[in-house]
Amino acid sequence: MPALFRRIFSTKFLPLSWTILTIALLCLPGSMVPGNGIFAMKNLDKIVHVILFGFNVLFWGWHFAVAEKTGKRLRSLFLAAVVLVILLGVVMEYVQLYFIPNRSFDTWDIVADAVGALLAGIWLLRS
Repeated sequence: MPALFRRIFSTKFLPLSWTILTIALLCLPGSMVPGNGIFAMKNLDKIVHVILFGFNVLFWGWHFAVAEKTGKRLRSLFLAAVVLVILLGVVMEYVQLYFIPNRSFDTWDIVADAVGALLAGIWLLRS
């Protein structure tokens, strides 16, 4: 791994920041979510979910790779990241349903979250 990559992912700053950003975006009230221009594109929110949750797994996976280097433990950490990120997606849908104004539960958002997490997990396990 290049030195800059190792330096960036040697701390939890980037993966933790991305996780917090993801949660913050999912907690925005519906009135603050743009609905016009490019944001009016059909299913754009599903693409955003795939990206947010995929990078969540990638950033945590890269952090673990720098910290653990190799082995069975690293594979277990990758799988744990996938499972926990999918769980985060499910929990956030219920948070939106019950606590965030003008937001609703969407099963397809959970599917998009899982697709992003699983694709990233597969990529990490194969690299």
